[in-house]
Amino acid sequence: MKKHTQKLLAGSAAILSFASHGTAVAQDNVSQAATADDSQGGVNVIVVTAQKRAQNLQDVPVSVTAFDDKMIAEAGFTNSLSIGDQVPNLEIKTFGGVPNIFIRGVGNNDFNSSSIGPISVYRDDVVVASTGSQIFSLFDLERIEVVRGPQGTLFGKNTTGGAVQFFSKLPGDVFEGNARVGYGRYNLFEGEVAASLPITDNFSVRVAGMVRRRDGEKTNIFDNSDAINVDEAAARAIFRLRPGPDTDIRLTVGGGRDRSDYLENKPVGVINGGDLFGYTDPFPNDDGILNFNGLSRNFSDNVFVNFVVQHDFGDWSIRSLTGYDKSDVDNAVDVDGGPLRIDEIVFLTDAEQFTQELQLSYDDGTLNAIGGLYYFYEDFNARSNADLVGELTFAQGALPLITQATRKNKAYAVFGQATYAVMPELRFTVGARYTIDKVRATHQADLIPNFFDMNIPNGAPVTLVPFANLRDTYKSFSWRLGVDYDLTDDVLAYFSVDKGFKAGGFNIGIITSLAERTQVDPETLISYEVGLKSTLFDRKLRLNLSAFYYDYSDLQVLSVNTQAGSAVPTLGLDNAADATIKGVEVEAFATPTDWLDLGLNFGILDAKFKNYLSGAIDPVTGLPRDFSGNRMPGAPKFTLSANAQVTVPVGRFETRWRAEYNFTGKKFYNNAEDQLVSSGEGYGLLNLRASLVDPDNDWEFALWAKNVTNKAHIVDATDLRGFGLVPRYFGEGATYGAELRLSF
Repeated sequence: MKKHTQKLLAGSAAILSFASHGTAVAQDNVSQAATADDSQGGVNVIVVTAQKRAQNLQDVPVSVTAFDDKMIAEAGFTNSLSIGDQVPNLEIKTFGGVPNIFIRGVGNNDFNSSSIGPISVYRDDVVVASTGSQIFSLFDLERIEVVRGPQGTLFGKNTTGGAVQFFSKLPGDVFEGNARVGYGRYNLFEGEVAASLPITDNFSVRVAGMVRRRDGEKTNIFDNSDAINVDEAAARAIFRLRPGPDTDIRLTVGGGRDRSDYLENKPVGVINGGDLFGYTDPFPNDDGILNFNGLSRNFSDNVFVNFVVQHDFGDWSIRSLTGYDKSDVDNAVDVDGGPLRIDEIVFLTDAEQFTQELQLSYDDGTLNAIGGLYYFYEDFNARSNADLVGELTFAQGALPLITQATRKNKAYAVFGQATYAVMPELRFTVGARYTIDKVRATHQADLIPNFFDMNIPNGAPVTLVPFANLRDTYKSFSWRLGVDYDLTDDVLAYFSVDKGFKAGGFNIGIITSLAERTQVDPETLISYEVGLKSTLFDRKLRLNLSAFYYDYSDLQVLSVNTQAGSAVPTLGLDNAADATIKGVEVEAFATPTDWLDLGLNFGILDAKFKNYLSGAIDPVTGLPRDFSGNRMPGAPKFTLSANAQVTVPVGRFETRWRAEYNFTGKKFYNNAEDQLVSSGEGYGLLNLRASLVDPDNDWEFALWAKNVTNKAHIVDATDLRGFGLVPRYFGEGATYGAELRLSF
């Protein structure tokens, strides 16, 4: 990374030199803007940067769901994957340590760590591309934004479906902070602390950290141990220098460690009720009891450094964003979920990334424009040790499959977007981005006899998929056209057409034949969206509506199939012909009185493949599998989140009573619209929270409970019929606890 460090220092020096000669104009401050608008009363105002500038959520002609710090605390979000239940048409799951994020049916269903999803994750405006870094603890956040729909202009490649952004609280000018400690079921312990430390008049630091530990909430009867233990810790420091009213310089250093267990499964046997060796789950109706004999770990380490320099001069502003991220992952998964060695995999990955973005923006009240340059570099290494059919160690059917892969990816982009007000209430937007992706990869897969038997020396490797150097270059043009109109001072209507894309690449994950090492072309999506954003009844109601239609072409899809005459599933990554997606989203928040808050979000979705004839062969018919007309994975027809909070004064204190209900309709986890590889029926989860608050001394004591009814719900499933089973992964059961929050 030496050459990237040199680029960082040289680029930063150039920006600082330029900034020192600018004309003074104060920059927008997100927190101050929100505070000023909130003084009007009514629904809370959330200021977002979904268009790379600070705006009231209600003034942004884009579908955005946003949570401020208060909403994050009340929802009890713990990590970057925990937000899915409360965002319309957002679904998040994980398998093999790889997050699978779907927005409006657009997502990634690949469990290989080498996979690249069409949803981008951002931490303080810097993309987090590696799957090993995308799962991180949430603490001391200013806000979360989920931007739905393709964002190919301002956010760049691999945002076919949207972007999820997390923003840390910045250092302030005075000493202040907060702390939280909590205890709950299964010996849950949570601790969090953050503080802003002013060093001089123009230099301050904010430090924050957290720990979260919990015993397993399920029992593994194989060895009578707890299963799915949690052990997380993370810390972050932000250094902020403001040498003048026009210049803002920030350096963020952070990291996290995870020593938790993996989310293990309960298998369903498909060969006369059992798996390949006849095993049947002895407790099929109790999702709290597991019975596996393999290793279970979800270990990861992550460090990141972000450096941001911004300077304003007149109507202009220049900004540099530099990011470095490194992750190391060691996951062990007993995929078959039973007491026998059938499918057990260890995923080992390490990844480094470096990004540099330069932005130049202009805003004179009539014209708002931004343009920039972007550079991305990734160095990815992966190894997978798969113990397949290990019960046959001394037979020729045993498959100790060792896969090794690397990828070096460089991307360059130039982009721009402009919004022009032809009259005060009517604005037109046009944007474009040109991207060049250079992908270089290596891959091989060998069988190494006796690899999983510590008492016998390894045999000579047997080449299964020969070593190969793979490379290609992809060039893409994405764009945006939009118009928005103020129907009244409090009602905004908008229409947009966007093109997004996801770069092409290679299938370099766990495969057993050369035919599976496929290359996929870029996928593209054209989105048509119409929406309405309104703040009604003297700011008592915020109501946002959107409707959309997607024309989706060459989408990259992973298929898990079983070839005729083979007991080992094959993994095919190919371009489905096309798909169509259409839907409606409604987000409402109301404060009809000073003591009552009401929220309702829901999404309706129709996401289907069109003309999708898979390259995989159906083991029954011997013909290519036809998925045309099937619902896409991770695309339930209906999602809903509703909440109500009542505030009751008790002397100088306040009591707050909150109920939240999140419903997810039936969703499939494979392309075949397979009933067994699905969530079953839709499910709803009820969460409760009651708190006692002292507004004067800034403390809160709360009792909370999640999944109060202990609803069993399937959050993932995998088709492994070649091994005679379908692993099903269940979400968390009923949990409860108490916490104390302090502000100082």
